[in-house]
Amino acid sequence: MRKLAVAVAVSSFLVLTATAGSGQAGKVAPVGFAAPQYVDQQLAGGEPEILADTLHGTLVYTAHEGTTHLYRNGLVSSPWGDFSFVSNYCNQVNIWTSPDGGTNWYRDAYLGSPCPVSPAVGEGFSDPDLTMDAGGRIYNTGIDLINDAVFSSTDGGRTFAEGTPQCHDGDRPWLAGGTANQVFMSTDTVEGTLSHQIFVSNDGGQTCSLNGVPDAGSTADGGTYSGFGKLYDWHGKLIEPQVYADANGTTDGVGVGTWSPGQPAFTPHLAAKTTMFAHWPAIAIDGAGTVYLVWDTDDRAAGTSGGCNSGPSPAPNRVMLTWSSDGGQTWAKPIAVAAPSNARVFWPWIVAGDAGKVSVVWYQTEPGELADLDCQQAHIHVMESSIVNATTKQRQAQTVDAAGRYVHFGSVCQGGTTCVATGQDRRLGDFFTNALDARGCVVIATGDTRLSDPTTGGPYPTSRPLFIRQDSGPALRGSGTCG
Repeated sequence: MRKLAVAVAVSSFLVLTATAGSGQAGKVAPVGFAAPQYVDQQLAGGEPEILADTLHGTLVYTAHEGTTHLYRNGLVSSPWGDFSFVSNYCNQVNIWTSPDGGTNWYRDAYLGSPCPVSPAVGEGFSDPDLTMDAGGRIYNTGIDLINDAVFSSTDGGRTFAEGTPQCHDGDRPWLAGGTANQVFMSTDTVEGTLSHQIFVSNDGGQTCSLNGVPDAGSTADGGTYSGFGKLYDWHGKLIEPQVYADANGTTDGVGVGTWSPGQPAFTPHLAAKTTMFAHWPAIAIDGAGTVYLVWDTDDRAAGTSGGCNSGPSPAPNRVMLTWSSDGGQTWAKPIAVAAPSNARVFWPWIVAGDAGKVSVVWYQTEPGELADLDCQQAHIHVMESSIVNATTKQRQAQTVDAAGRYVHFGSVCQGGTTCVATGQDRRLGDFFTNALDARGCVVIATGDTRLSDPTTGGPYPTSRPLFIRQDSGPALRGSGTCG
């Protein structure tokens, strides 16, 4: 397996290092990751996020509670995950904190209950998202397929004492911390329509604005665009990913929307024409203000029918990266972070440190597994690429299998909440994430489905939260190392 992991890493690494010029790769100390660690072996861990609170010295980890991530085959072999799902169910996203860099993790518990927060400030089992405002207040969110909750913590994520279960109606909220006690929340107020809007709270999440700022509309060629993905506040301005579609509703581009106070709506900026396998792209902003955008392509073999529902067979695809130094108005020619010749890559996420330093993570199948993952099985690995001088011809990249093993074997349903009804495997959710810890080193949060019920030997119906920490190589923020 270790040899296989190296082969997977090399197949991705060659593409980006080829753009850096000869003799460059050896100048960067080797990047490596410690053995992965389960944050919890009972609670669900799909769609996880991690955040470092340097003010309070904690890491905060959050994940989907598992309600719409249930795998029906797991329910049959191990009802409700050895009853952990039922006994701990609170209709709230799961939250853990670590005071020691991820060595030990502790569940948030409201007044000694199994629930992480008071129901008066937070309700909703799905779609967590962490952010921090300029005053050090941490925010999280959760939904009930109708209400978007926002709740906040002033003690490093150990307790969330303020918030509202009803910031607004909507689906798939994302958060961005602003000034002290200020947070912005984006959401699709009416699912399936061009309804994407951004609301604001100026009191720590206790109340939200009644009216939102729209980020959706039509394009000159008869298509549409809509904000979709993790948004950020940059010196009082907002920026978020956008997905573009043609007149038939097929994704054909990615970009960003930008907004400054006083503007009636977001301004769209198309970055690249492209296909996309994931539901949304991801962005990050480095210390110099450069905006980075990553996405996966959805390459298919023309004239074939080996995909789901007899669609075109999957072909080797790519994780792409582009950047803008002028707030999204113009974009560099995209480069491939990963382009294996005989595997599929998907769900990239990005975090940025100092100028020109970024970390990109994505899932990747093993060599030879060109699976149409919505209905076909594969071994899924967590890949990470640390890149320095990213915006120059002198860029240097190192790509590794961060977990050193696969974290999931099976299909990866892309159909959202319908996956439970169809019996497809949605235990990983729709995304996974990376972040930088207090050292400026990469930490990764991912779901993992390798554990099985000790009584039946069958799979659990939900994934488990896994934590992966960089333990060698240079930090992406500051001049330290991650040893």
